[in-house]
Amino acid sequence: MAKLKDNVDKSKTSGGADKKTAGKGKKTSPEKTPAEKTEISSIKKLNPVALILAGYDKPDAKTRRQKQKELEEAYDGDVIYMGKNKFLYDLGGQPVIKYVLDAVFNARKGGRRIYETIYLYNNIKDMQAAIDLKAYPNLVLKQMTKSVGGHWRDFYFNHLEYGQRVDVFFGDTPRITSGDVEWIHGEYNKILNTKRDHRGVLINKIFSVVDYADMEDNWLPHRIKFIKVGKNRGKLRSFVGFEDCESRVGNSCGIYKHPGIDKIAEYEVLSLMYNMRKALTPNIFSRILFYLWKTKNFSVVRQIKNHCLREEDMLSALIDVVSNVFKISMDEYAGAVFHIRKNASRWENDIDGPKDLEAFRKKYEEMGFPSRKN
Repeated sequence: MAKLKDNVDKSKTSGGADKKTAGKGKKTSPEKTPAEKTEISSIKKLNPVALILAGYDKPDAKTRRQKQKELEEAYDGDVIYMGKNKFLYDLGGQPVIKYVLDAVFNARKGGRRIYETIYLYNNIKDMQAAIDLKAYPNLVLKQMTKSVGGHWRDFYFNHLEYGQRVDVFFGDTPRITSGDVEWIHGEYNKILNTKRDHRGVLINKIFSVVDYADMEDNWLPHRIKFIKVGKNRGKLRSFVGFEDCESRVGNSCGIYKHPGIDKIAEYEVLSLMYNMRKALTPNIFSRILFYLWKTKNFSVVRQIKNHCLREEDMLSALIDVVSNVFKISMDEYAGAVFHIRKNASRWENDIDGPKDLEAFRKKYEEMGFPSRKN
């Protein structure tokens, strides 16, 4: 376990045995079966932990140009941050990520901190220079090294126990407060390992979305763009069109560690899901359709094109795609979509590019908190 007093976890393994001891004759216990793992977790009372994802890509020049072009096309010409630590940009006199860290750290239930430990992935040296880490005694700072899927794999296998709950947040959502974190934690409590999906499997993962109809007090109106031509004219561009709503990512999820998720973490399936969480680039959209055609989810293809997606069909198709593409069993995995109704804009309003940061800074300046230019 990492030493909480210095806030920095210096381990560099990403799952499995320690690289320094593996294969050197050290006796290890036999791998437990999924049933044994679940049984062990059932007799423990494990406190929830929080994970804040704040890593960023550092692609080579060629990949950067290609990806930037796709992103600008998907975002209607808006520039998106790439290869930059936007989480440490100044907002109202302090780094963007400090707002998120404070919200998670100060969240309480019954007068006590909700999260036993907070794990945060970013550049360690930059974080140490920008934030007084001693103010967060339960923070473990992890050096970002790979993709989001790689960070998730490292966290899942090295820092999370079976039967333990983790709430995941994103470091570029500075509007969320400790009250928002407390509320969403309570909502997840009502679902995780309590309710069942359409197959009757206990839900072990929640992914949050925000409906356009609930986006009052939106600070980023420049991102609201409508389709101007064709059969979907009048519908929102970078929102997922469901049967009765249009939704965008809510920048939060909840996970209950269960053997049914192990392979998803091992094969870094989260990277695929993460790439789909934002406006769809042509490359990502083509991959989605390819996977759906390959698994014969023709109805879901039509629903996506017509902006009338059924949630149950979407979740079923996701199970089909992952099980076929990655060749892993999804029998014990169960996911759910949670629609954030309270303070929805705070969860949707994240900082993707310079326009977003400029809009945030303008709001903070109006409140009397000017920002330093980075």
